[in-house]
Amino acid sequence: MNKGIVMEITGKDLIVMRRDGKFDRVPRRGRSCEIGEEIVYAEESRGWLRPSVAARSAMAAAVVFCIVLFASWGGKLGSPSVVAYVSMDINPSVEMGIDKQENVLELRGLNDDGKALIQGLEYEGKPLSSVTEELLDQAEAKVLAAGEAEIVIASTVVDADAAVDDTVIAEKVKQQVTKHMEAAHPEQAQAYQVAAFAAPQEVRKAAEESGVSTGKYTVYLHAKSNGADVTLDEIKQKSVLSISKEKPEVAEVIKPTRLPNKSDMKKLVEEEKAGELDKKLKEKKSGSKNGSTAKPVTDKEEEDDEKNNSAKKPENSGSSGSSNGKPKATEKEEEKKSSGTKNGAGSSSGKPSGKAEDEKETSGSSKTDAKKEEERRKEEERRKEEAARSEALKKKQEEQDKKAEEAREKAAEALKKQQEEARKELEKKKEELKKQEEKKKEEQQKKEEQQKKEEQSKKNEEKESKKKETEGKNEDSKKEKEESKKSMSLSERLNLLFSS
Repeated sequence: MNKGIVMEITGKDLIVMRRDGKFDRVPRRGRSCEIGEEIVYAEESRGWLRPSVAARSAMAAAVVFCIVLFASWGGKLGSPSVVAYVSMDINPSVEMGIDKQENVLELRGLNDDGKALIQGLEYEGKPLSSVTEELLDQAEAKVLAAGEAEIVIASTVVDADAAVDDTVIAEKVKQQVTKHMEAAHPEQAQAYQVAAFAAPQEVRKAAEESGVSTGKYTVYLHAKSNGADVTLDEIKQKSVLSISKEKPEVAEVIKPTRLPNKSDMKKLVEEEKAGELDKKLKEKKSGSKNGSTAKPVTDKEEEDDEKNNSAKKPENSGSSGSSNGKPKATEKEEEKKSSGTKNGAGSSSGKPSGKAEDEKETSGSSKTDAKKEEERRKEEERRKEEAARSEALKKKQEEQDKKAEEAREKAAEALKKQQEEARKELEKKKEELKKQEEKKKEEQQKKEEQQKKEEQSKKNEEKESKKKETEGKNEDSKKEKEESKKSMSLSERLNLLFSS
């Protein structure tokens, strides 16, 4: 069996170019095909055509045509691959796999609501923005119609060689979701909170193993590391909004200013696998039972602490120190202090004890304040760095998009030109082949006519020969009759003479 590309279709034959550049004339036999289509055919062809000048011209035209044809297919002979994933959690939770052109190749629901949301949605090959908008439109009839939502978007690059930036992709989707909410819910737009971030592959892999989206798993890790008592089952079954309402500390950790970076996320995954996050959570719970708080420090609490710390001044008595923002003593200690003051006895011994306790508490508070201040400073620096990096990436992506668009336009123009040239070349070749066929036909007709003339001439000669032969025979017969007649007359005369 042979394979080749159809270059010409005639009434009874197909002109096919093989991979080695040779041409075959294949009987059509009712086969339905088009020019440019690759076909398989038996080796009973009428022989390959010699690469004459016309054939070489056809070969050149065929090569150009095939190159242009394959280019116009946009590389679909080798399927594009997924280079990044984008998850979107509204509960429904969905994940989209995109190629380097940000076209969606994969779409899957990560929970039952997500599977219902994507039911019947045509997505393959469509731009990420189009599919995102369709998903939001579908969600409007359900969860988004409630008037509030917390939407988490996470992007992960899985092909390091691809020229895509997960941070920029996440930011693009966030902006699109925000604009959609502003257009669909202008009066309630503030009630729709959107968090977006880039996540490393380690987080996505761990999320897949846990049966949740990358975004939800990141929220789970970050909340847990900040002391929030949240479980994977809650993350799987509930929306981020409902968990945030039940546990305000979760709402704090998904604020844009408090989201972890990729290196922090990798560390959290490692700590979760090693059981360190569970250990820290238990320690914080234990500290809460002993009088300390296990809640993560919120932005508002940080501000309040700063105001309180600036207003604090150490007092002489333990009781007054206890009432000015210091950690409260236990009920036993308060009773002892109270009874010591009332009775007067033991007052001198209780006072130094109160001072020591106050000094200890003040020292601990100062260290805590310094630590908080350092953490705030680092957090502020990290935010500035993230903002600068995000802005730089945004500009870089815009430049890349602009260059890519220009390149696409140039490529499209060049492709159009190539296609036009190939079309003209093909038309020219078809015209040449048509003329050759007509010429052959004319020559064949002339040959047939000449043969007919020769045959007719031969027939005429034979007829003439027969006629002459017949005429000769008739003449001989006539002479014989005349001679016979003459001969009989002499006899008769002799008879007459003898009878007389």
